[in-house]
Amino acid sequence: MNDFSRLKNMSDEYLEQLFSEIKEIGQLNTNLIRYLEDTFPEQGEKIIEVLKRKVMKYIYLPSGRVIWMIKGEKQKRYLLYPKIFCSCQDFYKNTVIKKTRPYCKHIIAQIISEALQIFIEKEKEDEKFNMLIKRLKSEF
Repeated sequence: MNDFSRLKNMSDEYLEQLFSEIKEIGQLNTNLIRYLEDTFPEQGEKIIEVLKRKVMKYIYLPSGRVIWMIKGEKQKRYLLYPKIFCSCQDFYKNTVIKKTRPYCKHIIAQIISEALQIFIEKEKEDEKFNMLIKRLKSEF
């Protein structure tokens, strides 16, 4: 196992397969880094940089609502829906509009951080969720 070569295409199942492989390995090793650099030549190093900035998972209580956030290069925060959406400009431009790549670096970093359990998890009150959404709207 632990051979990333079988994750060749960017199908709908790709992120699930990537998650499973990384979870099985249990660490960010040289094979994974090499795989990221080969598979995402323009983003490999950037994905590692995103991981260094830390991925945040917020759980709002008592609803149990989960929000994933990642800080960008200029400390701007991006909202993620795992495997589906990122609020960054790159996702909008290259995934939604141009369709030149299926994912942004933040989505890949979130998958890796969740598989390796290297994200920061915080619990917050439900009332804070609406404040977060208002703050995010003001950044757009």
